[in-house]
Amino acid sequence: MATSAPNYSKKYHVQTLIAAVVAAIAATISAYLSVAPWIMFIGWVVYFTKSGSLSNTLTSTVCACLGILIGMAAANSIGVLAPSLGVVAFAVVVFVVASIVITLRGISVINNIPAWFLGMITYFAAHPEPSVLSILSLILTVVFGVFAGYFAHQMQIKVG
Repeated sequence: MATSAPNYSKKYHVQTLIAAVVAAIAATISAYLSVAPWIMFIGWVVYFTKSGSLSNTLTSTVCACLGILIGMAAANSIGVLAPSLGVVAFAVVVFVVASIVITLRGISVINNIPAWFLGMITYFAAHPEPSVLSILSLILTVVFGVFAGYFAHQMQIKVG
């Protein structure tokens, strides 16, 4: 079976350039604001888990932000349960959290399971201080990344 060569048209290169420029600007803004650019890129990925419409973008954003919050709750729960349950605390908390999040797939406004898990991953990977400001910083950085992905995609659609 023969495969066709990729179509490296002018449009292809312009769309690539748009994504690269927006990514570079967003990463620079993140670094300038002293937030980790990788957190912004998590938001970018969140956008592309269910891209296209503004409604899908909002759903993805809400799910990622709620994922950060449930990640925080999970970490606190593990901290409370670990002294008495040891490593079994992880199994208990992961089971409960996964059950809740996966059950939510039936509610259309919060049914983006990958975005939920990206939010939780962001929380655990960032190891934030237990403060409102730290959590707000995570959430706003992810939201900025979603916006950057949305903006890049909309610009690509305009040229394509």
